Amino acid sequence: MEIESENSKKQIQNEDENFFQTIGSRKKLKTLKVIPNLPKWIDESVNYSGDIQNNSVGLNEIEQPIDDCLLNTLRKNGIEKLFPVQKEVIPKLMESLKKKKYFRPRDICVLSPTGSGKTFAYSIPVIQYLLDRIVTQIRVLVILPVKDLANQVYKVFQNFCENTTLRVGLATGSSSSNTFYKPNADGTQTICLVDILIATPGKLVDLIMNNEDSGRDFHLRNLEILIIDEADRMMNETQLQWLSTIEYAVHGSSRKFYCPCLTPNAESLQCNYNVDPLCACSTFQMRKTLFKILFSVTFTTDPEKIDNLSLYKPLLINMNSSNNDDLSERIKPVALPENLKELMVISDQDKKPLILWHLMKNLGYKRILCFANSIVNAHRLGQLMKKLPELIVHELHSKQNIHKRTKILKKFANGSIHILISTDVTARGMDIDGIDCVVSYDLPRNETAYIHRIGRTARAGKQGTAITLISPDQLKHFNIILRRTHKFSSTSNDKNK
Repeated sequence: MEIESENSKKQIQNEDENFFQTIGSRKKLKTLKVIPNLPKWIDESVNYSGDIQNNSVGLNEIEQPIDDCLLNTLRKNGIEKLFPVQKEVIPKLMESLKKKKYFRPRDICVLSPTGSGKTFAYSIPVIQYLLDRIVTQIRVLVILPVKDLANQVYKVFQNFCENTTLRVGLATGSSSSNTFYKPNADGTQTICLVDILIATPGKLVDLIMNNEDSGRDFHLRNLEILIIDEADRMMNETQLQWLSTIEYAVHGSSRKFYCPCLTPNAESLQCNYNVDPLCACSTFQMRKTLFKILFSVTFTTDPEKIDNLSLYKPLLINMNSSNNDDLSERIKPVALPENLKELMVISDQDKKPLILWHLMKNLGYKRILCFANSIVNAHRLGQLMKKLPELIVHELHSKQNIHKRTKILKKFANGSIHILISTDVTARGMDIDGIDCVVSYDLPRNETAYIHRIGRTARAGKQGTAITLISPDQLKHFNIILRRTHKFSSTSNDKNK
């Protein structure tokens, strides 16, 4: 009996070893490589080279011609060539918008690094599409995550629409819907004053909800094109349900079929209803569609986030020249500038301010954008750097109002400020000329924050340097960030440390 009990114990022990890993001297079990099951449209992406030197073209060399009015405006602003992303995206958008009258075009997703000219890539085709419009209505909506970036895009659209009859509106912060409409001569109706609306999601949702509650005139019933810039961050703001709110405001329902005969108050409202059985209206293709255009630096493979966007047969345009047949090798999760030089300095915490001073005085960097992880850290570093001789240092953070931030950024762009110490408020999309060095004084929290920080330099094909200051105990975490950022290349070969 004792022998049988010992044998049964050994058998149970062996079974347990097969299912449980013993902690201690035994080697870790190898994990199997996970192969993502991604949608087919990702596998059929359009890839292009991001080499600005060899893949740029003149304004008259693209497949779809640009209107003379826009050409004159571009040349007036010193633009004679189109960057690779513009060369690839502008003709495809123009072709899709031309065919929009006859059938629903495929939604477009663009993956491109910061500073590659994404704003021009969608502003030029959209403005050209609206040049023939007769009645002013909100037909194009551009969504951006923060006020500063929205103001920047607003100025671009205003500049390009200068010699046209198109009007651009901005909805951020305390702006009111009264600026988008005015009453007609007899006061019986309201007239829309905006063709293109630039907005942040929170403000736009507020306008839509207040319109429903108070009966104001703001509406999106005539919206045709929805552009989502910085789409990676916007997808993380799903708790606000801003996208579903916009779609409901456009269609009048969460369903995407437009049937005027079943719409309440059909003369004044345009709503979507999923009709079963279909009525006679479906025979005449009377559907209201929303053309979505997404631009992003990082690309998510999370199927839930992709599904939440409700894309229609999307076309992915990806900056990647690889011809590898492996899907995971061809679709990179991030797009980085090609002329960016990345450096890492390992130092004790108390030596970091001296390294920052050394970069300015001994290495010859003229304008340094320095990132800290919090307002307190930025303020503390700013006060310390101001005590060093021959340095003009300013801080930039979210507690400052937008007018003060804009004034500081202008001084920095003009060269009046040597070192600008900022939180991550400027790490997304802000186009600041002349930054030759970006310093991460505090280690970024993740690879997404790192990508958007280093993207402030090496913009528009220029050379740039990104330096990260880390202490010895942060090396392991920073190596993880590097591996995720350069997922498909060897960090030891790609990094200059």
